[in-house]
Amino acid sequence: MKKIVQLALLWPCLTTQVIANNNADNITPVVIDWNYQLSVGKNSTQQSPLFANSIEGYNFDTSLQAEAKYGNWLGLFALTSSDVQHDGESSEVDIVIQELFWQQSMTMFEHDVDVTFGKVRLDWGVGYGYRPLDIIKPYRQNPIGIQTEEGAGIASMSLFDSQGEWTVLLSDSSWVMQDQSDYEQSVENQGVGIKRYWLNDNSEWQGLLYYDDVRKTSIGASAVTVLNEAWELHASALLQQQFVQYHIADSLYSPTELHTEENATQGLIGFTWANQFGNSVILEYWYDSRAWSDSDWQTAINRATSLVIDSDPSVQSLAQSYGQGYRHSNIVQHNLMLHWSLDSSAFDQFEYTQGLELTPTLDILYSPQDGGVIVTQWLEYLLFDSGDYHQTIEIAGRFIFGDHNSAYQQLTDSRAVLINLKGRF
Repeated sequence: MKKIVQLALLWPCLTTQVIANNNADNITPVVIDWNYQLSVGKNSTQQSPLFANSIEGYNFDTSLQAEAKYGNWLGLFALTSSDVQHDGESSEVDIVIQELFWQQSMTMFEHDVDVTFGKVRLDWGVGYGYRPLDIIKPYRQNPIGIQTEEGAGIASMSLFDSQGEWTVLLSDSSWVMQDQSDYEQSVENQGVGIKRYWLNDNSEWQGLLYYDDVRKTSIGASAVTVLNEAWELHASALLQQQFVQYHIADSLYSPTELHTEENATQGLIGFTWANQFGNSVILEYWYDSRAWSDSDWQTAINRATSLVIDSDPSVQSLAQSYGQGYRHSNIVQHNLMLHWSLDSSAFDQFEYTQGLELTPTLDILYSPQDGGVIVTQWLEYLLFDSGDYHQTIEIAGRFIFGDHNSAYQQLTDSRAVLINLKGRF
């Protein structure tokens, strides 16, 4: 631990010296930008038959991130620390290579070509709340605290023509340094695919064909259309031949187990509306057949409730196996999200709020099948911004509402509130 802290303190000095020496010798310099985040929060818990009793407490997490560039090499590195305080105290420090890849542009057959090799984060999705086309390695959307996402092993070639881009690639999603759950390990895959992107007037289109050793064949497509200055429509869909899911057994006394199932469908449709006063609204609906259905969740909740009444600890552990349903990419099959944000420039319209660098954001996620609701809010204030350096403070919160038998209401954290301090230097 002490050596890691010393390395973190010495790293800026060492890299500054490398840049100075390289500039003196007319060698390509190493360019590094630093980002940091401090997060302090408190959670409130509730009893749930699907989980062991959790303890309310304060969380103190930190992250120091370095974006490095040297010639054709790009890297993103993170030093994170998690410190959960309650009756006891535990701490964990991780050094994570989020991205590290080589990229070269060249001309081939009179077309511009980009070649990429290494650990890369690929984002192909067009949604806000969920992105079906992020098939190489999906990322958690809209966190309220510190989130460290890693890329996948990628070897790709992109060819650009007058209408868009062709991309062929090999991928390996197992290039991870952080601990993975059983479900995350089960969906790690190696595959090959081809993607086409093209622009037609005010519309962007994508088509994707991908094959890997877990999902077998996947076919996806997306479209984004700008109707006018205020309105935008977007949609995406993915069909995959196989998928991994926690299966609920016929017997009450059998735990859930990972099974490989046939055929899955994911789809999203939504719109964005914005006006000149700084308001931005996104409404999206998405469907994921890989998630448990409403009847699956009611079976899981009823069985777990029956099992926790039993005083036998081994039987109570069976109840917690039904909590594995939360590890899927989506908790429920049908999802409806409303997002609203207000740009800080909106406050310049009023005399007493001019120059107020405040950005409020609100997300409401609703499960129409069982009436569960998750409300998430962010309130971000820009402390200063000099161009090269900036710092913000943010208050974030997540709250659970809705029907008491809904899947969301079975989560142990009924609410969580965090204060995040973020900056770049």
